[in-house]
Amino acid sequence: MNFNLLFLLISFWSAPKRENLISDGYVNHLSVKPGDSLTVYINSFERKETYTLKLYNLKGDVVTKFLTTIFPQERTKEEPWKNGFGYKPTLKIKVPDLKSGVYLWDDQIPFVVRARKPKIVIVYSSNTENAYCNAGGKSLYAYNSSDKISAATVSFQRPIPLPKHSEAFLKWFCKQAFQDVGYITDADLDNYSEFKNAKLLLIVGHSEYWTLEGRTNFDRYVNEGNNALILSGNTMWWQVRYNQKSDQLICYKSLPDPEPSACLKTINWDSPTLSYPIINSIGADFPRGGFGQKTDKGWDGYKIVNPQSPLLKGLKLKKGDIISLSSDEYDGTPVTGFAGKHTPTVDNKLLGFEKIEIVGYDTAFRTTDGLATWIVFQRSRKSGIVINTATTDWCSQRGMNSSEIKKITLTMIQLLLKKENVFSPSSI
Repeated sequence: MNFNLLFLLISFWSAPKRENLISDGYVNHLSVKPGDSLTVYINSFERKETYTLKLYNLKGDVVTKFLTTIFPQERTKEEPWKNGFGYKPTLKIKVPDLKSGVYLWDDQIPFVVRARKPKIVIVYSSNTENAYCNAGGKSLYAYNSSDKISAATVSFQRPIPLPKHSEAFLKWFCKQAFQDVGYITDADLDNYSEFKNAKLLLIVGHSEYWTLEGRTNFDRYVNEGNNALILSGNTMWWQVRYNQKSDQLICYKSLPDPEPSACLKTINWDSPTLSYPIINSIGADFPRGGFGQKTDKGWDGYKIVNPQSPLLKGLKLKKGDIISLSSDEYDGTPVTGFAGKHTPTVDNKLLGFEKIEIVGYDTAFRTTDGLATWIVFQRSRKSGIVINTATTDWCSQRGMNSSEIKKITLTMIQLLLKKENVFSPSSI
């Protein structure tokens, strides 16, 4: 017998069989409702005529299955990061009657199912994840783009993973006992009807890229007396817009933006030309905070200012105690200095809020020393309450590994849902 042939046969039969046939994929609509049409694009390592494509929830449960044919795909050669991967359709379905949530084809390809009448709405940070994703060769950042040249436009029609700064929270929160929870994407913030009737809006993870319509709707929601919980840092840092089909994210940053309208230029929201300061919406911004793990002189967590805060109920903390939380990026509220040890003073003359309180703080650094601030505030007597934890890592694995962070999160949600007091006795 030919020894070369024998060796090939032995290698074939002894080689480990590939358990997962799917390489990557995406969907045509990241946000859908039950009954909507959805097209799934799958790239597999080999062709399989009858393949059981499973749909998972974030608990790891298989919620439904579809028989389809999978096959290797070729992505478009013409700027795939911008124009999309151009895969051929693998599966076209009508979305089943699923509970609102984040779902994963083959436990790896995400999309969001929205709710009809949610009481709690969680915003999936689709814009930020797309901005950092370099599938196809480029992102909105030079550091992970080909030739170290960033793109100004990136497509949603390419493989984009779960948001790394909120994946742990999303997988934890779906196991909690809250009812009537709805999930939307960043793009859905442009449609006020998607969340205007909710009792509580949650911004989670790293919600950095916002449209003008999204910001306007967020402010309208709070100004109409509704409460919001921001479990995010570096929030509302860049203005973005979508193309006409809403399948591309556009942000020119430092490049010349061809958009003629000055208020729609895709630059930092704190730029004077936009006339829409971030602190007006969320009480803090990135320039007053900064990075939490580079050259800052902080303590990787929040030093408690008001131990009597209702947000800290049941934790028996003292002033100056630290809740550990290593953070990539922080936001900070305007401060005038310190009134004694462990007591930063808010510059409310600049903010003009009805009420604002710092719960905890950390030092940070960007171009200068900054102060990260976990705050709770009310803009006016008629507006809702906003709690802003001001860190990118409250919802990351770092935050969700902490029993204190989880307890505080549940307390904040319950207080805001019931519209109970969230300020410490000294500030009432």
